[in-house]
Amino acid sequence: MGAAVSVAAVPIGDTCKEVVDGLVRATIPRESLMVARGPWEFSRDALVDALDRVARRESEIRDLTGLCEAARVRVRVLAAQ
Repeated sequence: MGAAVSVAAVPIGDTCKEVVDGLVRATIPRESLMVARGPWEFSRDALVDALDRVARRESEIRDLTGLCEAARVRVRVLAAQ
């Protein structure tokens, strides 16, 4: 199934650590991790639907990733070069 939202992203180059209570618990495999750089592209219908789904929860949303997660919107990642 396709996605009505897409974002350009690049692979993570840095080592990522899971930290709990100030101590390293694990090294996170980065092969499947990407950094969403933008631009973000929403179809009009997808944006209207996402905003409707998060109505009255706007204070919880900090960025476009948070909007998509809260609205449960599928996002297609376009690997940037």
